[in-house]
Amino acid sequence: MAISPSFTASQNSGTPNIIFLTDTSTGTDVTIAKRRVYLLQSNGTYLVPTGTTTDYIDWALVDTTISLNVLIQDTALSITVQWLTSGNVEVASLTTSFAFTAYNETFYYGLTESQVANANLTASTNWYQTKMILRVELDSAYQAISFASDIFSAQAALNRATFISTNQSYFF
Repeated sequence: MAISPSFTASQNSGTPNIIFLTDTSTGTDVTIAKRRVYLLQSNGTYLVPTGTTTDYIDWALVDTTISLNVLIQDTALSITVQWLTSGNVEVASLTTSFAFTAYNETFYYGLTESQVANANLTASTNWYQTKMILRVELDSAYQAISFASDIFSAQAALNRATFISTNQSYFF
């Protein structure tokens, strides 16, 4: 049975800098010898780990999952995985867009914890409005990805959310 390319991407709140990719492909192709990963950012550049001299990341075929230490903030990416022969001929390829939001989601959860600890915070219109703006920006990023695979709009929303979290002393 020919290969049906598939992969998932995930992120953990405890390590928001790391993206985990898991190959969930079905089928086989004996000519496949390796994989490559391209992480396209909204500004048209490729994101790679420090020290990588190519636009791509090699992903050994024996590893079902790869962890990539590449994020410094919430980021929208168009991720392409290529399944290649030993001569670098593409056998299969799949591109999917993702919004990685663990930085701001962790911050948002911290706001929720503060709200539970001090219910009077919701009496502050500015505090509560800013919390809701943060939620709307995160939801806007998710919608841009799920509705249109639009990493540009998603990144713009994530940048607005990051502005709130990195300048929290002005908002909360």
